[in-house]
Amino acid sequence: MVKGLGKKNKMSASDRKNIRREKSDDSFVFVRSVDVLATSLAGDTSSNTRNTEANKEDIQNQVSPISQRTEPLTLQNFQKFIDTDGRLVDESLLRRTVFLGGVEPNARREVWQYLFALYPCSSTRREREVLLLDYIVKYNEMKSRWKTLLVLSAKPGATKFEQGLVARYQLENPQNGLQSPTLETSDPLANVENLSINVEAAQADSMESDFNALSKNCKFLDFNSEETKQKIEFMKIQSQVYVNRCKIDVTGMKNYLRLIDKDVPRTDRDVPYFKESTSNQLSMLRDILITYATFHPDIGYAQGMNDILARFLYVFDSEVEAFWCFNNYLEKIKEDFLEVGMINKIELVRKLLLEMDSPLLEHLQRHDLGDLLFCHRWLLLGFKREFSFMDSLRVFEILSSHHLELSSIEAETAKRKQAMKEFVRQGGVTRTEPIDTEAEYTFELFMCVALLETCRDKLFRCYDAAMVFECINNLEINLDSILEQSEQLFFRYCKKTVENSFQIVDTPLVRR
Repeated sequence: MVKGLGKKNKMSASDRKNIRREKSDDSFVFVRSVDVLATSLAGDTSSNTRNTEANKEDIQNQVSPISQRTEPLTLQNFQKFIDTDGRLVDESLLRRTVFLGGVEPNARREVWQYLFALYPCSSTRREREVLLLDYIVKYNEMKSRWKTLLVLSAKPGATKFEQGLVARYQLENPQNGLQSPTLETSDPLANVENLSINVEAAQADSMESDFNALSKNCKFLDFNSEETKQKIEFMKIQSQVYVNRCKIDVTGMKNYLRLIDKDVPRTDRDVPYFKESTSNQLSMLRDILITYATFHPDIGYAQGMNDILARFLYVFDSEVEAFWCFNNYLEKIKEDFLEVGMINKIELVRKLLLEMDSPLLEHLQRHDLGDLLFCHRWLLLGFKREFSFMDSLRVFEILSSHHLELSSIEAETAKRKQAMKEFVRQGGVTRTEPIDTEAEYTFELFMCVALLETCRDKLFRCYDAAMVFECINNLEINLDSILEQSEQLFFRYCKKTVENSFQIVDTPLVRR
C-alpha cells in the first residue's frame, strides 16, 4: 500500500497493477508521478481531475515541518516515562521532548541522569542504587589516589597548601578548618598541626570518606548494614585494582593543578551557586577536574572544561554524579579540546556555511576571516557565553538530546519527502544518485550558521577580526528564535542535498 492511504482508501486491484515501483541505488522507493497522482498520496482516492490537481500541488509545495517549540518538560510529565520498575520506557520520545522545550529546573537532575548516560535507560531503581554505590566507591578511590601521590611527592613537613591538597582560595573557607601558610600564630602546637609527616598524611587522606558528602543522593543506602559494608569492600577491591593499574604522571598532574587553580576561582562567579569566595562548590570543581585530568593523561586539563563541569555540578549538586556525567560527556567531545579536533570542527562549519550562504563566506575570506576561528568558543562551550546561565543549561540539554541529526528519522523523512517532490516535479523521468549528506554536520553546526545569519548584515560591514569579534560579542539572541532558525537551516540542507542528487536521464517507453 502506498504510504498515506488509510484503511478506508484501499487501492483496487487494477490500481495496484498499474503502480510501477523503481528502487534507486540509495534504497529510496519511488512511484511514477502519474501513478502517485492517480492513487492520491494525500489520502483521497477520488479520480476526478480537480482533486488530482490539488494533490499534485500539495505534493509539490510540501516542505519539512519546523517543530513547534514547547514548554519545558516538567517532573510530573517525566515520571510518565518511567514504568513501575523504574525503567525509562521511551528514550526516543524523551530526547524529542527535551529537544522541543528543554527541561524544568526541578526535573533536570532526573532527566540528565539518562541524557548523559549516568544510568542505562533500561535500568531499574534497584540497579541504579547499586550503580550509584559503585560510582561513589570508584570515585573515592581515584580521588584518594592522587591526593596520596601529592603528599608522598612533597617535602617532609609540607603543609597541605604546599602539598597541593588545597588551593589558596580554599584556605579562607572556615569549613576546611585550614590556615593560610603565610599566617603566623603564637601557638606552637598549631604550627605543628599544620605540618605532618608525609606517610602519616597520606594514610589520613586515604581513610574512608564520608560517602554522603560525595553524593547527596544516596540516602537510601544504609552504610551500617552488613550487606552494604560487604558490597563496599568488594567494590573497593575492584576500584583499587583499576586505580593501581593506571600510570599517573605526578609532574604532569601538578602542571594541570596549577592551571586548574587559575580557572576554578573565576568559574561562573556571577551565579549565586558559585558566588561566595569560600564556596564549597569551588572545592568540588577543583577535585573533579584534578581527578579527571589525572586519570585521562591523553587529554588532561584544558581551559573550558571548568565551564562545562560547572553545568553538571549546578544541576546535580553532587560531586560523584557531576564527575561521572562530565566524564561521559567528555568521552564524546574530548577531541574538541585537542588542536586537530577543533580545527576539523571549525572546518565543518566553514563547509556548511559554503553550502548555505556562500556570499557571506566569500566576504569573510576576502578579509582573511574565512577560518571562522571566532566560532571556537561557541563550539567548545556549547554557546554558554552567548546566553544567560539558565538559558545556557537549556541550550546544553537541547544539543545533548541529539534528536535532530542527519542520521535521525526526521532527516531521513525530510529527504524522502523532498525526493518524492523532485520525482513529481520532473515528470517521473528522473532518477537519483546516492544522496550525499555530511553526517558530521551536527545540530550545533547549524546553530553556528544560524548565529552568523542573525548578524549577517553587520558581518558584511566588518573588514577585520576586531570588528567581527565586536559584532559577535554584542549579539542579542532570542533562544527560541535561534533554535527555530537552526532547524530551518537543517531542513534546507536536507532539501538541497536531495535536489543536487537528481539527474535528468533518458528513459525508454514503458510497455503497457
